Amino acid sequence: MKKYSGKKNTIGVMIFGAVIVLLWIVFYLLTVRIIRQNMERHAMSAIGTIMNDVGNELVMMEECSSILAMDESVKKLAASDYGEDFYDMGRATQDVLAPILKRVVNADNVIVYDPDGNFYRLKGTAPNTIAVRSFYIISERKSDRMVSVSLGSENYVGLYRAIEDENEITGYVLLLIDQRKIEKLLSTYNDPDYIGAALYYGDRLICAGGGIGKEEVESRLAEAIYVSERFIGFTGYRVVVYCVDSVSKDVSRFFIIALPVTILILLAVGYIFVRFMKRFVQTGIDLELERTNLSLLKKQISAHFTVNTLNIVRALIGRGDRETAARICTELSVLLRYANASDEYISLLEEFYVLKQYTEIMQARYPDKINVCFGEDDSFSDILVPRMLIQPIVENAIMHGLSAEGGNLEIDARIEKEDLYITVSDDGKGMDAAELEEVRNGMESGEAADHGSLDHIALANVRKRIRVLFGDEYGMDIESDVNKGACVTLHLPLIRSEKEK
Repeated sequence: MKKYSGKKNTIGVMIFGAVIVLLWIVFYLLTVRIIRQNMERHAMSAIGTIMNDVGNELVMMEECSSILAMDESVKKLAASDYGEDFYDMGRATQDVLAPILKRVVNADNVIVYDPDGNFYRLKGTAPNTIAVRSFYIISERKSDRMVSVSLGSENYVGLYRAIEDENEITGYVLLLIDQRKIEKLLSTYNDPDYIGAALYYGDRLICAGGGIGKEEVESRLAEAIYVSERFIGFTGYRVVVYCVDSVSKDVSRFFIIALPVTILILLAVGYIFVRFMKRFVQTGIDLELERTNLSLLKKQISAHFTVNTLNIVRALIGRGDRETAARICTELSVLLRYANASDEYISLLEEFYVLKQYTEIMQARYPDKINVCFGEDDSFSDILVPRMLIQPIVENAIMHGLSAEGGNLEIDARIEKEDLYITVSDDGKGMDAAELEEVRNGMESGEAADHGSLDHIALANVRKRIRVLFGDEYGMDIESDVNKGACVTLHLPLIRSEKEK
């Protein structure tokens, strides 16, 4: 019996040990899987932030190069004879384009070349050698609109556009930005250090976050557990974001060392530890994702809108209506400062004031088409709402409901007990029942679909932002009928200014 009992105990111990080891392995694999999944989610959110920062800079350069290449004063400068008149005309052109150069162009240098390589610097202080080398690159590779040029420790990246007159190239406009600025933007999301980003033009590495070289970038990409890339407009540039599995490697080493010590207590603490790890890691990543999403959702005034507004300003200046052009520039400045302010909440009265600036710009874009009416109530000054929450709804109403035929837009708010309801209604083309149902489904799923009435993504983002801030009992609803317009209602908690947000 003892022999049998010993054998039985030995088998029991072996089974127990096998179960412990199996549980340890399962626990290890589960932990690594959770960490990897959250690292990938973190990287997915990072590409949105990086594209928003780097993409805006390069898209702005693309748009501005096009605007400047088509400007008549720039064309005259490029076509003029090189000499004293060339520089006199350059200074005159610089004065004419001062509003655009000051408010729009984020590049360090803006240079205009004639066909022979003579140049006038409209903006910037880059050495003449940089300008000469840039023209050499342009003249040697006319099909490639990207320029990357270095002089000692100075490195510049840029885009150029040919100046054409009756299908004949009469010169070039070149916009250059200090490469260190791009590297800084690519490093925006470099904490934690397992996420990295790089900027490519075709297959050529331009720069990477942290200033690392080509070999290190390729090494990290080869070991990455997640890689995502996106092209930036029509610039030819693309951003690559990658996630290196450095964290799970550290976890692996820890498990190997700790196995002999923890095998006896694994059964007791394993379940608790797994739950703690999952909750701790998941909560940290979720909070970071929420902060990232809220930051992105606040920045609703895009570079495309800015360029369109400046095109309006340019047209008004061309017509001699400088007073209206100056007013629109002031309104755009208010909008940009307001959209990028750090505080999350603002009074409803101030939100309506900024919306008035926005709608006045849109009225200038669509003259004599859009009538806007705002609700007026003294209590609005004491009510707090999330910043830039209403602007995407108003933009949708104008762009998809009223821009074609015109009409009326009404923005109002009402208080019911402890709830605030904000309505944005228009009398535009509206939607039938099928389209309305699809829009509501798009709001729930966040899928990118647009059938000419409302942008599902914009609505989904606003709805998600409300849910993240206040919970599932609040949100957004939409009603519409064909040829009768649409009405979007935001349901928020009533927050008075004297209460803590």
